[in-house]
Amino acid sequence: MRKDDQLEDQIRQFYENVPDVADSLPLKDYLLKHENNQMAWYLLGKQYAARGEEAKANYCFGQAGPIYEAFEARANPLLSVQGEAAPKPARRSRLRRAVSLLGAALVVAAAIALPGGRAAAPTEADGTAPQAQAEAPPAAASPSGTPAAPEPAPPAATAPPSGGFAYVAGAATPEADGMQALGQLLTAEAGGTESLLVQAPALGKWTDWVGSGKPLAKVAMYRSDAAAAIDWYDPRWCPCGTAQDPTEPQQAVADWKPLQEGKLMLRSAMLHYKERTGSWPKSPEELAGAYPANAVAGWSEDLGAWFAELREELEKVDGAIPKTVGWPDASGTTAQGIGMPAGSLASMTEHPLRIIVDKKNYRLAVVSGNVLIRNYPVGLGGDKTPEGTFVITEKVRDPNGRSDGAFGSRGMTLSDTLYAIHGTDEPDSIGKDDSLGCVRMGKEDLEELYDLVPLGTQVTIVKEGLPTTLRIPEERFRLTPAQDETNPHKTYNWLG
Repeated sequence: MRKDDQLEDQIRQFYENVPDVADSLPLKDYLLKHENNQMAWYLLGKQYAARGEEAKANYCFGQAGPIYEAFEARANPLLSVQGEAAPKPARRSRLRRAVSLLGAALVVAAAIALPGGRAAAPTEADGTAPQAQAEAPPAAASPSGTPAAPEPAPPAATAPPSGGFAYVAGAATPEADGMQALGQLLTAEAGGTESLLVQAPALGKWTDWVGSGKPLAKVAMYRSDAAAAIDWYDPRWCPCGTAQDPTEPQQAVADWKPLQEGKLMLRSAMLHYKERTGSWPKSPEELAGAYPANAVAGWSEDLGAWFAELREELEKVDGAIPKTVGWPDASGTTAQGIGMPAGSLASMTEHPLRIIVDKKNYRLAVVSGNVLIRNYPVGLGGDKTPEGTFVITEKVRDPNGRSDGAFGSRGMTLSDTLYAIHGTDEPDSIGKDDSLGCVRMGKEDLEELYDLVPLGTQVTIVKEGLPTTLRIPEERFRLTPAQDETNPHKTYNWLG
């Protein structure tokens, strides 16, 4: 049978046995062009298994051949029935073989490309056959020029000389998005570097930023032909049943997260500056100026490095001014902040910060895309608090010259109205409808919010929709004040 006829026959069988593929279009489209890609069949089978559609899953697993055995750590039951099951190799061998195959095949799992254009898919021109046995790394030449003997397997990964990660990808569960996030890391162009897969729990429809960070796996890319190794940190995720000590990567993620918040704040500030003025900021002083030019509440050495990196990209124009600003990931005072958010955390690199106020649950959340960065308790005014969309048009420290007055130590005016987000000298009013329409916050929460969200941040007040679970980190986000942000020439009469 000619190859074209075989492909048509397999497509026919695919539609006859797995007709409902509306939710698996990337896999379906890939399979129609790469009929022998066993990893694609395995991944599609896992999707159907997660939905409880056993017959469809089993058909896909039957097409997956040894890939099923490699990842499930057991023989493929469909092959066993036909007497075709091969002797089970050791778990380490199964995992290494699967990882090598992933380098050529798992790109189909990356239905959502990694930010920054780093995702790359092997093509037929690469000469990588999905069913080929894994090859050893190419022999390295000795100083004399004589090829050295090839090593049987790469050693355990070590951190790249520059430190940091290529990506830090979030995933909630293996069944929901874990395999897709792992596929993104394994198919990224990040030769010689490491990436982390971390748990990012779901909080309703949101990805929980404060609760994220538990290390699940480390992916190390060894060669340009995408050979990789995986170190697992959570036995519940590990296909080999063993896990390594997560202490070191746990600390690395803890150091990495606050720095990403700074990048997110800076990127948001630059986007809002462009919205207000029509041009990109040319210097840090245009963002961190004295009132009323205090788009951000302070500055730091890291912010300076990231700003310079982003400005350099914005100046690379070919007859057109860039419409957006990227994500700084090549600079900073230390390597601790290197590593682009990916997986379920990727929307942080694409969306500015915004605020949502939930009147029913007395919550104020800071979000970026689908990632919930903070969730604070607030006091409101019931029907006196208007619903709708506003923007922060003014930020001021010590309104009316006091840090302990009716408006507390910070105030942020909403769309040039008498409504504002501010502090209170009645802390017991938090969680109640005691205000005249404004949003009241506790001192620590307000001061962190003031530093975190720049001028121009969108504020949406809704009836309900936020989780009740508070999300406030132990280590607060703080900026060092750069200019005078007080306004002694104005008496504030917010509705309180």
